Amino acid sequence: MSAMNKYTLLFLFLCQNIMAQQPPPNSNLADSPFPAVHNGSYRQGNTDLPGLKKEDRLEISFARTPKDRVSPWVLYSEQYPDGVYTVWGSTSTHIFKAITTKNEFKVVSDFRIDKNPMINDLSWSLLLLPGHKVLTYDDNHLFLFGEEDPNDAYSKIILLKKVTMSKKIKTLSKLCQLYDGTIAFASNDGLIGILDGEDFSLKATYQIPLKRREKAYHNDYAADEEGNIFISTTKKMLGLQWNGKNIVSKWEVYMDFGGNRFQGIGTTPTLLGTGDDDKLVCVVDSQKPARMLAFWRDDIPSDWKGITGQDKRVAGIVALPGSRPAGKLMAAVENSPTAFGYEIACAQYNGFIGQSCNTKKGVYKLEWKTKINALELIWHRNDINLNNVLIYSSATGAIYGSGREEDCKYYYYALDWKTGKTVSKFLLGADKRFDDPGDANVIGPDRSIIYNSKKCMVRLMPKDSY
Repeated sequence: MSAMNKYTLLFLFLCQNIMAQQPPPNSNLADSPFPAVHNGSYRQGNTDLPGLKKEDRLEISFARTPKDRVSPWVLYSEQYPDGVYTVWGSTSTHIFKAITTKNEFKVVSDFRIDKNPMINDLSWSLLLLPGHKVLTYDDNHLFLFGEEDPNDAYSKIILLKKVTMSKKIKTLSKLCQLYDGTIAFASNDGLIGILDGEDFSLKATYQIPLKRREKAYHNDYAADEEGNIFISTTKKMLGLQWNGKNIVSKWEVYMDFGGNRFQGIGTTPTLLGTGDDDKLVCVVDSQKPARMLAFWRDDIPSDWKGITGQDKRVAGIVALPGSRPAGKLMAAVENSPTAFGYEIACAQYNGFIGQSCNTKKGVYKLEWKTKINALELIWHRNDINLNNVLIYSSATGAIYGSGREEDCKYYYYALDWKTGKTVSKFLLGADKRFDDPGDANVIGPDRSIIYNSKKCMVRLMPKDSY
């Protein structure tokens, strides 16, 4: 065999290996670099786009949002005919979009939905649909937005459709695009619903049974290609399924997650494994120290003996060394894990009010070992703070995030996915606009990273990206 053929086979093998680790694509989502919270229904929070590199020199920009408020999520649009992208976000009162080009980073249009800025339900989720359409909600209203000219990134946001649900549905929240084209929502009172993907009519609901003092709080949920939905309350982990007609309960596991009604379990579930491989759902709880928990999300293997003292569906429990709540109403790890294949990472949280100069440290990387059916801690850092929803780039092999250090300045980091070592450390400065209260960081096609700080959007763009 020639050397060329050997390299070609090796390249194809590596490509197939990477593809096998990725969830199946959801064709109902917008063709976008980042179309949904956690970048997809599996909630893995990874991307195949390259992020910042060690040799980069950064150009830092700020974009003011309506009323100088922020939400946890910004999402990338589909590409416009001229090659431009926009990013969409929401606040407790508005939905908005911003242009992001080499020379511009600013909000170009917004639309006010809610007149009460003290009610925060609008600011937690939005969903990008094909054709530059955006779906969001407020109370029991669903809103579909578009643009006056979908071919013009600068065009005005317009309301295409408003759907009002039954008064029995107090709030719509946490939208998720399912693989069959329907759209799921989960309300804070434990009501799960399925909406038609075309006219958004209500197709089915399921009320999670809650015991005394059990809360279905603010955590999001994950879904796979078979209609399975994985969600937690303050007391249990659940596996539900949308079968095309109804939402049915498949399993539930009661556990002592720790914490209180404000913390919930701590994180949005993240799915590991596809096809015929091990299928797991992972969360981090609110114990002291916090624990990464793995559950069999489908059939439990016949040879699985279980963990002593635990429900047999519990596949792994690993304590995160040194993790601890930043405050009485906070979880130690609030922001959901990012994953790739069977590897998963999370970080210590320092709160949404503002990071002190003496932040609590901790970044953790774990892996599900398929040959021995065990979840193991691979590495952890106790000298660094990443306060955001982590993002992993398989193209650069790095995990990205920012935090405040003892000098009271903010830094942006890239950590090696395999070893945890610092690949890049960028000084951002002392400006409190850099303070990330725990929001998503998204990587764009120009390798720039955009995130919401406390009062604006921040863009970190390599100067040579254009």
